[in-house]
Amino acid sequence: MHQAAPSCHVATRRLPGAPLRAALAAQVPAAVAALPAPPKLVVVRVGDDPASKAFVGHKLKLCAGVGLPAEELHLRADEAEATLHATLRALADDDAVQAVILQLPLPAGWQVDAALNLIPPHKDCDGLTAANIAARQAGHPHIAPATPLGVMRLLASIPYDVRGKHVAVIGKGRVAGQPMREMLEAAGATVTAIDRDTPTPATLTSVCDVVIAAAGVPHLVNENWLKPGALVVDIGLTRVEGNGQTRLLGDVDAMKVEGVAAYLTPVPGGVGPLTVASLLTNVVDCARLQAGLPPFAWQVPLLDSSAV
Repeated sequence: MHQAAPSCHVATRRLPGAPLRAALAAQVPAAVAALPAPPKLVVVRVGDDPASKAFVGHKLKLCAGVGLPAEELHLRADEAEATLHATLRALADDDAVQAVILQLPLPAGWQVDAALNLIPPHKDCDGLTAANIAARQAGHPHIAPATPLGVMRLLASIPYDVRGKHVAVIGKGRVAGQPMREMLEAAGATVTAIDRDTPTPATLTSVCDVVIAAAGVPHLVNENWLKPGALVVDIGLTRVEGNGQTRLLGDVDAMKVEGVAAYLTPVPGGVGPLTVASLLTNVVDCARLQAGLPPFAWQVPLLDSSAV
């Protein structure tokens, strides 16, 4: 049973990702200046999932915009799984390629971990290989997954210190939810992890300072899930077809949390631009690691209050 909707009205400020994406992209020339050549990204996509196709297009477009070579290798869903493995092994051995992304999801029944772990950790700009996950969990240097890295950068831009704060992370996926929880805990937050089997999730989130939704369930979070003044980050993005139109919906019902959340990331235009920008910075850092250089000191500017 959900609690009653909060009665206290607060001014909800939107947190756009585009200004931070532009700020990070502008630092790429300095970050690659010490490299022998601009790093090359190759994205491997299997099948014809429309969302995956769109995401890959965004990545390639941003790379092109800052002068980084990037290409897509597209495999049909009816090709043998061994073809994907052979492709990834070839990219692992190709010294002309500094960064590799395996675009998820893969066709049903294909082994995700087996494919991901064919990518060398120093070329894994998604931060999803077992080696990078183990380094992250041990607190060692690693390539961080782009979506939670983008969220941490967004929080830094407000600025918002999560140390000592109670944060709910909805969703435990490998790309967003699980690494998001680990990164928040490493930053000193107390994290409540919520998934589809969690009883009375709204009761748990309604006492949290920050709610991060990464469940992939459109409009799951409404005003009953929040305490007044909460900071809400919407990672969810679901394409919904209806009446001949396609809409992109987040996990948060923005209209219903208006006046309850103090901060809210819009969908689209919030976390998405920062995810793509963080992939870009990861590509550069992969190349720097291969060249024996430390990761670049990326600067996250404070969001101008007029932008939010």
